[in-house]
Amino acid sequence: MKPKLLFHTLFIITLLSLALVGCSEQETNKTDSETKESEKEAKSSESKEMNTSTRIYKDVTGREVEIPVNPQRVVTTQYLDAMLALGVKPIGAPTHVLDNNYLGELQAGVEDLGSPFSIEKVLEMAPDLIISADPEEVEQLSKIAPTIVIPWMYGDVFTQFKEVANVLGKEKEADEWIARLDDKAAEGREKIAGKIGKDQIVSIFMTYEKDTLRLYGARNIGHVLYRSLQLTPPSFIQEKLAKDPDFEEFVYEDISMEKLPDYAGDKIIMLTYGEETQQKDSMLSQIEESSLWKSIDAVKNNDVYYIGDDPWFTYAPIAIEKSLDEAIKLLSE
Repeated sequence: MKPKLLFHTLFIITLLSLALVGCSEQETNKTDSETKESEKEAKSSESKEMNTSTRIYKDVTGREVEIPVNPQRVVTTQYLDAMLALGVKPIGAPTHVLDNNYLGELQAGVEDLGSPFSIEKVLEMAPDLIISADPEEVEQLSKIAPTIVIPWMYGDVFTQFKEVANVLGKEKEADEWIARLDDKAAEGREKIAGKIGKDQIVSIFMTYEKDTLRLYGARNIGHVLYRSLQLTPPSFIQEKLAKDPDFEEFVYEDISMEKLPDYAGDKIIMLTYGEETQQKDSMLSQIEESSLWKSIDAVKNNDVYYIGDDPWFTYAPIAIEKSLDEAIKLLSE
């Protein structure tokens, strides 16, 4: 074969070889790409299926509701604190629930639904589950998404907490959270044991605006003091609690200022609610300037402890824990 012809023949063979290799690599890359895309679609389909799978849940009002097994976009009209304690951040909550300082960055990113909350806003957010505290809200909300009702006066704070956990499939997390709080309360009781005896009476009062004075039981403010720290309430409160062991009915008693000496214990916890307490004619000012108040032994002995409404006034798990921290520090010093 002539050299020139040989050269052309080898050149063509080389080009064909390169073309075949290129096609092979392209086919391999195409196959790899298709495999990855197929795996991605499978995972997406699996995730979508997991998020859209449902179960029938019977809420405490007796309603049977089909809810997502793994809800991703939850709106709550009340139970923001409980959800955050479980590690679940709702996408929206009303203004009055978000209006606090104690949750801080924990509630960052939760959309404000207004006060009262806006149905249009809830609709825009396209939730896949709604947790409400008011049975009267169900008719409207259930048109937007499956709605579970946990009435605000259903049991105590941890009964509500466990119910929220059941809805979200977070039962284990709730049990662990409550166990940790119980341990902290036990440590707190040891710290204050030398400061407040079992025979000493502790009274909890709240003042509000110009005309409200309340004596509290073991719900709300009283949960930490009478239940977590097991301090002794006045006999009037003890009688109320004996009739309401599930803490579903008695919260507080409005009293007149003249009744202060009747309910004042050896130590007094005074919660001042709202900015009005700073005004000269507020209920707190009226009390502190009265001879009645000054005649009480706890006042004479400087055994009055003042607390603010945040986090004390909020009846929810994280608020209870933060209040417990404050109470231990306050009563052990």
